[in-house]
Amino acid sequence: MLRFLPAAALILALVTTPVTAAPETPAVPDAALQADLHCAAAFAIAASEQARGSAAALALPPLAVRGKRFFADVGARAVEQGGMTQEAVRNLLVAEVTAMQRRAATDPNRELVAEVRPCLARLDAAVPPLQTPDLAQCAAILTLAWEEERAKGPEGAAARDLRTLAQVLTARARDGFIASGKSGDGADAAVESAREAMRSEAANRPGGVNNYDIAHCYDLAAPDAKSHY
Repeated sequence: MLRFLPAAALILALVTTPVTAAPETPAVPDAALQADLHCAAAFAIAASEQARGSAAALALPPLAVRGKRFFADVGARAVEQGGMTQEAVRNLLVAEVTAMQRRAATDPNRELVAEVRPCLARLDAAVPPLQTPDLAQCAAILTLAWEEERAKGPEGAAARDLRTLAQVLTARARDGFIASGKSGDGADAAVESAREAMRSEAANRPGGVNNYDIAHCYDLAAPDAKSHY
């Protein structure tokens, strides 16, 4: 059974893009914008269900990053180009989520898929699908995440976990380069090159490492079936 977050809390939690002041007279979204707002609400629900571990939601593409970006972009566009007030956008999104909850009463899982599937083409057009990183890129991503967490202060549990994952992926990436014919020094250089390339992306590319399917990195760091660490 889908345990949707309260609609207002869900919308407020996901709207992160600052919006500018709009005209006092409320505006009505055109058909295209209305459809985008409907899809934004559907993605918000699906993302929350994926975070909860719902099997039906997890069968959909990952939406934690791309869905949130779509949601924020559509909300900003509704105000800046559609002439809606921020409150009007929020109220419309809350109404959309409430309507979806009502329709989901009899078969929540089927309703979730029915709401999200038709919206995926809009998502792909607005927010490109996440790139699947390879081992070396994953090692770089989690190394950067560890460095960022460590910079916050004394190394806590989160930083230690990231360090462990980064070390596992780095070792596996190095072994992979050696298996492909590189020397030990060559493998080290390839790992370092991937790390510097990712560091440059994080600093200069819009979205940075969030353009990658980071969940895939955690899968690559999982223990081998016959080993423990």
